[in-house]
Amino acid sequence: MRPGRSASGTTDVAAGARPAARGDAGTLAVVDAVRYAYPDGSPALRGLSLEVRDGERLGLLGPNGSGKSTLLRLLACDAAPALRRAAEVEEARDRWLVPDQPVFRSWLTGRENAALLLELRGTSAPEARAASAEALRRFGLAEDADRPAGTYSAGMRRRLALAAAFAAEARLLLLDEPLAGLDPAGRTLLAEAVSAHREAGRTVVLSAHDPDFAAAHCDRVGFIVDGRCEVVDAPARLLRRVGVRPRIEIRFDGASPERDDLPAPPSAVRSSTWTGHGVILEVAEPRHALPEVLAWVLHGRASVASVDVRQPTLADAFHQLTGRRLEPQEEGE
Repeated sequence: MRPGRSASGTTDVAAGARPAARGDAGTLAVVDAVRYAYPDGSPALRGLSLEVRDGERLGLLGPNGSGKSTLLRLLACDAAPALRRAAEVEEARDRWLVPDQPVFRSWLTGRENAALLLELRGTSAPEARAASAEALRRFGLAEDADRPAGTYSAGMRRRLALAAAFAAEARLLLLDEPLAGLDPAGRTLLAEAVSAHREAGRTVVLSAHDPDFAAAHCDRVGFIVDGRCEVVDAPARLLRRVGVRPRIEIRFDGASPERDDLPAPPSAVRSSTWTGHGVILEVAEPRHALPEVLAWVLHGRASVASVDVRQPTLADAFHQLTGRRLEPQEEGE
């Protein structure tokens, strides 16, 4: 869980890894057209370029196997030539990686595991014990802190890994799929910790499958596909870029009405997509358009089974900009 080891595989920086300019405030690291291959020769990164800024919450969205984990490991690695860092994160103690499958000493308690990780980073034993106790309380593990970590559920182990990471107060915190195994309460605690980390002037880079979490808690989001960063921008700007509109999704109880029997759609409808058992309507203002739309559909004597109003999400933007879809995020402990 603690960074500092060399990444396995090979990295090709002939395409250009350039240093983060020492005089450019706000840039922690620059990855420029980096290629990375696994030991068996299969590519993981195919010319990926990305800037990590000081004091930001940067989210990485992409399907499994897109290169997100590889990128995070390279950002954490001392020996990887895949990037150059600003002075603020040149030391290993200034970076902390939480992998997607954190490993603990099962015979030690949660408290002992967290303190040990901080001590390995160079924190004194008294400071490590105090910092880990506060972090465990923060992540809802105070009552279970003295139980062996081997008795923890998957969600508790995830909280333990996050508690140790945030206790370290690293300048660059790297979280690989931190939502995996977290229940709604755990997700809330993570969001609060990420926000506090940023308010303290530190940087968080996290990978996830959940576009809603990324939109709500990241300043910028990068779309990673097939080892490349297709686009990176603020969530609101990504949505504006693709022009995704809110949708009204109507499902019929039985067959769809004959469209020849329907009058022209209401002016609020920008586009319509008919399916075998329903219709998806893009509209500008769902609240204002809904009464008109329902009256229009019922004019065709349709039997409506359900009506859903869906706001555009980063999943919509991801699909339009990359042509790929995100896998659903697994939840629960």
